[in-house]
Amino acid sequence: MYDADKDNFPVITNKELFFLVGIFVFILIQLYPKNILQKIIKDDHSDYALTMVYLKDLLKHHPDDEMLNLVYLEKKMQVRDINGTLDVAKKLMQSDKEYIRDKATLLSFNAEMIKYFQTKDENEKRRLYHDLQKLFAVIFVKKLYDDDAKKWYAHATFVRHDRARYYFLKKLLQKDPTNVDLLKNAYFLALKFGKDEEAQRYLDALQRYDKSNPQQWAMEKYYALLRYGKYKDAQLVLEQNANRSIKIKKELASFYLMRSMYKKASQLYLEIAKEARTKKERDLYIKKAIRALQSGNLLKEASALAHKYETQYINDKAMRNFILRIYLAAGRLDWADRYAKKILQHSYKGIQ
Repeated sequence: MYDADKDNFPVITNKELFFLVGIFVFILIQLYPKNILQKIIKDDHSDYALTMVYLKDLLKHHPDDEMLNLVYLEKKMQVRDINGTLDVAKKLMQSDKEYIRDKATLLSFNAEMIKYFQTKDENEKRRLYHDLQKLFAVIFVKKLYDDDAKKWYAHATFVRHDRARYYFLKKLLQKDPTNVDLLKNAYFLALKFGKDEEAQRYLDALQRYDKSNPQQWAMEKYYALLRYGKYKDAQLVLEQNANRSIKIKKELASFYLMRSMYKKASQLYLEIAKEARTKKERDLYIKKAIRALQSGNLLKEASALAHKYETQYINDKAMRNFILRIYLAAGRLDWADRYAKKILQHSYKGIQ
């Protein structure tokens, strides 16, 4: 047992140390009631290895003691040691005591999360993920979660539990009401669950705080107002934001058409045509401007607008045919006849 150097200090080996610990544990078990030992073990944060020696020895004498098994499980999870924990957790989840079941459910969720990220086998990962979804649903319904909303929001996101995500998002926004990422997620989830008033509040906040995406939230505001049938407000939102982008201008022109505001739609399409980058796009919006008037049965105005582009499109077969059809639809046979002759003369000159 002892070895001696020049100063004659005793040295104890590891084998002898564990033998002494074993004797100590045996004496503890004999002298102290089990519930007192449980308290000693549970409160001991200093030496994990020694605590596990106590626990394993106690469990040899009381293998079915649920509290001892629960403490054993808790201690293992404190150091993220999932060896053998899942079987213990599943057994405890069948307990008659609700407290034991609830604690075991939480510990089982944590253990399976660790195992999921340690596992490389895809089939096993799918099985674990399915288990995690079921365990999380129980935790959420029974309100077993703690006050760490950030952690539980991350878990809810991972298992794709949107109702829980929305619940924890609201908790997070109470502490951080200007967080744009949280507001975005809350807005779209509120829409998903039909929480229109809440969605509107999140949208208003996004318009105030998300300065990098004003166009997106202007459009979201517009669509929201359309859903509520608030057409005047929807029109105002588009008109106030029309200069932000061509996309909003196009949406406003479509809105004018939908609301039978044909002249306004035509005028806006002409503005869009001026900003077009290609001839093809420019031609498209000139046609839309003319057709907008035609849609409102404003045939005189439609033919007059087409007349302005006669000469410009004399070399463009598709566009000049379009202009001719507009003249005919408006009953302007004289204009159609004169333009047809002009086209023939121009074509003849081209041949020469």
